[in-house]
Amino acid sequence: MKRNISLSSITFIIFILLSVVSCTQMDDYKIFIEKGEISYTGKIDSITVFSGDERVLIQGLFIADPKITSCKIYWNSRQDSVEVRVNRTSGVDTLKQIIQLPENLYNFELFTYDALGNKSIPVYAIGRSYGSAYKASLNNKLITSAIIDGDDVSISWRTIDKTLGAFATGITYTDNSGVEQTVISQIDDTKTILKDYKIGSNFSATTLYSPDVFCIDTFYAEKEIHFPLVPIDKTNWIATADTYEPSSKLPDGGGPELAIDGKTSTYWLTRQTFGGSPYPHWLAVDMQKEEDVVAIELIAYDKQIENDFSEFIIQGRADQLEEWANYGTYTLEDIKEPQIFMLSSIAKIRYLRIYQLNGKNQHSYLAELSIYKY
Repeated sequence: MKRNISLSSITFIIFILLSVVSCTQMDDYKIFIEKGEISYTGKIDSITVFSGDERVLIQGLFIADPKITSCKIYWNSRQDSVEVRVNRTSGVDTLKQIIQLPENLYNFELFTYDALGNKSIPVYAIGRSYGSAYKASLNNKLITSAIIDGDDVSISWRTIDKTLGAFATGITYTDNSGVEQTVISQIDDTKTILKDYKIGSNFSATTLYSPDVFCIDTFYAEKEIHFPLVPIDKTNWIATADTYEPSSKLPDGGGPELAIDGKTSTYWLTRQTFGGSPYPHWLAVDMQKEEDVVAIELIAYDKQIENDFSEFIIQGRADQLEEWANYGTYTLEDIKEPQIFMLSSIAKIRYLRIYQLNGKNQHSYLAELSIYKY
């Protein structure tokens, strides 16, 4: 049997449903009113975290809300925190808070509060502190030579990788008046002059680092002590060689004496006429007295830098009857600048020999040889 539902019955059912929904919404609203309206303080603005030596500096601005009375900074997933009292003025106020922290990367969460305990929405920031691990990775910029030049010391530098933040090197020395002087050499400098240097004294050098542009501290590589090299006077030296081209054949080249005449425009070269002779070649000097030798300097003949010797041994002896002692094997680079070679140990010698093992061809050239002591 078919049932018929009247229009009036349907209308009544809809009315009942709407009434239930309306009552539920009203009850929810009443609950919200009973709890009270939520009030937020103004958040801190323009947060910057500056890194440091096992510390950070957190800086920000209080701009909008004059009711702010404190700021709380959380880190380590809110396990650690610090609270800072805030005295608001009529203008913009600044937060500057240093926090001592072990070396690590940190996520910070900042809230501001008013006197009633109402807090702001969180503000997030990331920062890093540096410590022993970073310091252990720092190296000093290498000195290729430090040579007494009259009353001054001339330091030549090797380039350094600046990835870790190297920006300068500090050098401390004593002048001729006994006063300690400090010179700052910028990281891209290739030479530094120490004026009025006290002969016989040492100097210290340490490279300065800033790991990032937001770092508030300067880090230092471990200080190194250096003694400048003192050139040994060549006046009475006697030079010999296994072979040489007679000077009459060339305007500026010839015998071994031209490698110790103090002129880079003249040079010693091995014999080229009559076929010459193959490697090894050697050039030796008699300094006429025993010296404590620590290094030599070689200057290649600038017109033959790609054709002179390359690998060589530094040898020395105190007496002509002794066998030659070896003080290291080295490579002469194809450059025009002076090249310093440190002996493997301080050598008490009178005779020094450059024993050349090979080169681009069978001929050898050298513009100047100098010998240094401390």
